[in-house]
Amino acid sequence: MQHISYSDTLHSDKDSFAIAQISDLHLSEHNPKSFEQFLAVLDLALTHQPDLLLLTGDLVNDGVSEVYDWLFAILKNTGIPFLCLAGNHDVTQEIGHDLPFDERTFRPIAKDERLIDTHRLTIKLPHATWQILVVNSAINGQIYGRLDDESLDFLKTNLSNHLPTIIAMHHHPHPVGSAWIDEYRLKNADEFWRTLATFDNAKAILCGHVHQTHSLMVQGVALDTCPATSRQFAPHRDEFAIDDIAAGFRLIQICNKKTLVTCVKRVQN
Repeated sequence: MQHISYSDTLHSDKDSFAIAQISDLHLSEHNPKSFEQFLAVLDLALTHQPDLLLLTGDLVNDGVSEVYDWLFAILKNTGIPFLCLAGNHDVTQEIGHDLPFDERTFRPIAKDERLIDTHRLTIKLPHATWQILVVNSAINGQIYGRLDDESLDFLKTNLSNHLPTIIAMHHHPHPVGSAWIDEYRLKNADEFWRTLATFDNAKAILCGHVHQTHSLMVQGVALDTCPATSRQFAPHRDEFAIDDIAAGFRLIQICNKKTLVTCVKRVQN
């Protein structure tokens, strides 16, 4: 197993810093196309010259160590700093793919130790300092998410420094208007929002999980979700449905003025 060391601080002499959020790869030895789809999105992201790659979970189905080895080798090869966190599929083996969803079995598996539990990355620009706080919302054997007390304390401690902050996790902490996936959002979202309510420096929350693109404002904080590199889910549907829109990633630009802009870039169908 390759050792992964995540950066604590990144410096930029530019007025802005670009983050490419890539999510829900679902890499699987049983689906060779999943690797091609990820590489196509990564290639597109690299054309925008990001300063950081942020992978927000569901990276590898069934926790296969050799597939993580492949993924981390690809990321290291880019020469760009990266952060990787777990999603539910990274800590859960789904048994019975050919069965109706409610007849499948979900078995807990250990999280690959190279995936982040909590991590603080400081980004120093010439006239502003930002921080990215990464927390693990994945629960072994479950589709829904939850932040444990340690993660909530981590957020509270680091938000108290009043730096402009981006929070990254897998599960969405607010409904996005698709009843079936909203059932599996962050279960203790109320605790999460109460933690943030004490502070005014959280600028954005970046999530995966929904395989859809949403930009919402919740309690004065931007909540942005990311398209998947695998299949896309149709938005605003109470029942599960696949969308034919292309895969993509979210590009985030932070700047000296403590402001943030974001957009979604997609590969061609």
